[in-house]
Amino acid sequence: MKYSELIHFQPIESVIELRQANKSAKAKELISTYVISADMADRLCDLVFPQLQYSKPQDNHGLLIVGNYGTGKSHLMSVISAIAENEEFSALLTNEKVRKAAPVIAGKFKVVRLEIGSTKMSLRDIITATWNKCWPSGAWTTSSRWLTKCARTRLPWKP
Repeated sequence: MKYSELIHFQPIESVIELRQANKSAKAKELISTYVISADMADRLCDLVFPQLQYSKPQDNHGLLIVGNYGTGKSHLMSVISAIAENEEFSALLTNEKVRKAAPVIAGKFKVVRLEIGSTKMSLRDIITATWNKCWPSGAWTTSSRWLTKCARTRLPWKP
């Protein structure tokens, strides 16, 4: 028996852009191909999801993801943002512990994916310009509380 018959790998893309998760099919692929180690599962369940949830009151803080080039930051953010935007995607998670913890954020966010380069614009101006470009007529419903995940900053918006 050959190793190639036992082990199957999908080719690795050299660069993942956060905005790729705007497309449903690509978001599903990114979630199902994200390898979640035991350490990452603990971080997602014990740190990330509790900080992003807003259903029970607590002193939530912003999150900053830091890492060298090619370490999976964009892949991680694509996974988190896709789950936060679409409740059904949490079933695609490869780690059972994370899959069970994901419902606290799954489908509860309106997500705007953007990358900010060198600029003199304020963060508020960048976010509102992007918001207005994505939803020129507004995206509010009277029965929902929408939060927008923009540039790793969570902002409360009221309809």
